[in-house]
Amino acid sequence: MTRIEMEDKLGLYVDDELPAGEAQRVRAHLAECDSCRAEVTSLRELAAAVADGRAPAVPSTLWTAIERNLSERNAGPIQSKHRRYAHRVMPIAAAIALVVGLGGLVTFVQQGESTAQASTIDFSVILDALPVDPQRALSRFLTLYNGTEIAPGQAHKFAPDLDFEIPAVLPGGFQRSNTYGLRFGSNPGVAARYEKSGELLVTIFHPTVHSEQFGTYKDYPCIVGAHHGHLVEVGEWRLVHVTDPVTCHCVLSRLNEDELAPILNAVAPLSKGTLHGVDSRHDTQHSP
Repeated sequence: MTRIEMEDKLGLYVDDELPAGEAQRVRAHLAECDSCRAEVTSLRELAAAVADGRAPAVPSTLWTAIERNLSERNAGPIQSKHRRYAHRVMPIAAAIALVVGLGGLVTFVQQGESTAQASTIDFSVILDALPVDPQRALSRFLTLYNGTEIAPGQAHKFAPDLDFEIPAVLPGGFQRSNTYGLRFGSNPGVAARYEKSGELLVTIFHPTVHSEQFGTYKDYPCIVGAHHGHLVEVGEWRLVHVTDPVTCHCVLSRLNEDELAPILNAVAPLSKGTLHGVDSRHDTQHSP
């Protein structure tokens, strides 16, 4: 597969429109290609910015791709391998113009007893980079969601409507090293980085939302100890979600279920033994 052919597939990969085999080949290429990984990150940041109503930073290759497709149209019929990419690029350009023209004003309405503004949370930003560099994968997620380091004692003040705990030491000996305030649209969230002998564990807490994205990774129901939730696996890594009425508690680690159970008890005490983590997500939109 040539570089141009690979670039033409990145937009479809971000939109989860590639067949499983092609998506796997793209993932393998991304593990070795810094520029294509950066392009995928830029496209996802652009999509998140449009969803949040922010004026997005335009990916560096976007206008080049537009110009290339326009040039091909002027020269003659577009080859089929480029036509689908043009189909993706032009709507993105229109979305940028719309967001800028409207001054980034977008209203989100979520039905339920507690109506709140919330954006889609794109965990594939972490999942795609995990096999290559877990620390960098976390940094990308923090950058996308405006992560700012805060004092641990300020975490509950930063996100007062969420129920969570970030103890200094987790069961198993993981030591808290950093705490971050996050922004999911207008909603605050919190993340904490834990480490033990160089091993990374991350906790992320965000408001319950009706749309989460995991890219091409499968999201399965799971039971970890007394917690009912959902699990995404990427190689040795596991992203586990358990939900109570107001908070989704996410733990990213390479631990097995027996090791995870006491950690979930420590960070998500209110979700212990509740089925809300399953029931509340029946309408959640998950990427295949």
